[in-house]
Amino acid sequence: MSELDVALFRLQGVKKITNGFQAHCPCHNDNVASLSLSETKEGKLLIYCHAGCSFENIIKALDLPFNKVHSPSSITDIYDYIDAEGKLLYQVIRYHPKAFKQRRPNGEGDWVWDLKGIIPTLYHLPEIIEAIKEEKQVFIVEGEKDADNLRKCRQVATTISGGVSTKWHPSLMPLFEGAKIIIIPDKDKAGINYATYVANLLYGWCLSLKLITLPAKDVSAYLETQTIDNLLNIVYNTSEYIPSGAVTREEFNGWRGINQYLWRLLLKQKAKSKSKYS
Repeated sequence: MSELDVALFRLQGVKKITNGFQAHCPCHNDNVASLSLSETKEGKLLIYCHAGCSFENIIKALDLPFNKVHSPSSITDIYDYIDAEGKLLYQVIRYHPKAFKQRRPNGEGDWVWDLKGIIPTLYHLPEIIEAIKEEKQVFIVEGEKDADNLRKCRQVATTISGGVSTKWHPSLMPLFEGAKIIIIPDKDKAGINYATYVANLLYGWCLSLKLITLPAKDVSAYLETQTIDNLLNIVYNTSEYIPSGAVTREEFNGWRGINQYLWRLLLKQKAKSKSKYS
């Protein structure tokens, strides 16, 4: 058995995720499965607790050999999430090897390493609000790295912290009224399913809504070999997104399935027509 297999056997609440596994950390009272596990190509185990437990304590609890375990201890990027007025709400910390942790300011110059009481918001929120007002097209991607790579190509792009596990709060939907949105998922089942979930939420609020799947694992990988003009050409030739399947009452109450933007436009047209012929 590999070190990963041994760890998974000894852990509780193991669940397969896109980049490995998650489970309940053995070092604290873990109700949310804070432990991330994966394996390098060389067979080394990567293990990380998002609640802050040290990897030394984790491997001791699992009775694993220290020299076969790596810890993602090198910070590569810090992504700021701010509100509409520019106030810092929280940060996403990216480590190498790939791992993420979130923190919020405590108001005293230090950090609290969780997002309790925080509603996940859009990356570069003020810029997104302004772009929608100016009728610019906005890309929605799966991670901050992808959003920043699109911004380097002079595009407006955003994401939401937490990846495919994050549910969008209904308060975000009205921000997209009249927006021109392009959703680009990571090219895997979880990414495509999540992009469809987001598209169904935004459908009806947007003036234009497109969902495209690229011939690459994500938009960053695509831009390594292709130009931004090639990407924009794909966007131009992609049809508008239309949800499939029946809309349930639960979905309706969750802000899905009703074309708010076009509905309001229709009401205005009816009012003008009534005034014209009265």
